[in-house]
Amino acid sequence: MFQPRSRDFNPRVTAIVDHLQAIERELAGMGRQAGRHASANASAAGDLIADTVGPILNDIADRFWRGQRAAAEGAADLSGRAVRMGGRVGNDALERIAAQAKERPVLTLAVAIGVGVLIGAAGRRSM
Repeated sequence: MFQPRSRDFNPRVTAIVDHLQAIERELAGMGRQAGRHASANASAAGDLIADTVGPILNDIADRFWRGQRAAAEGAADLSGRAVRMGGRVGNDALERIAAQAKERPVLTLAVAIGVGVLIGAAGRRSM
């Protein structure tokens, strides 16, 4: 960068040019060293970030899976209750129908025949 232009420079100017070139070389070495340090520090920072963020992400994933399991267990519990309640309601309805059939057998027979006729008519129309 700093090179003498002619040979008839003053010896003091040549000494100054030599000093400036030495300073330039020293600054270039310092820049390379600073670049290596910056690269090492960036790598260390990346490792530190990964070490910090990794457990946080694992904790979030664990919480998500626990929540999913809890929701599935809750849904299974609700479906079990719904099945039990549906069974009770169905049994109650069958008991009422049986009681009505015992009290009014002719009416029950008429309703059964009417339902059979409706099903038969619907079956013939769909063919």
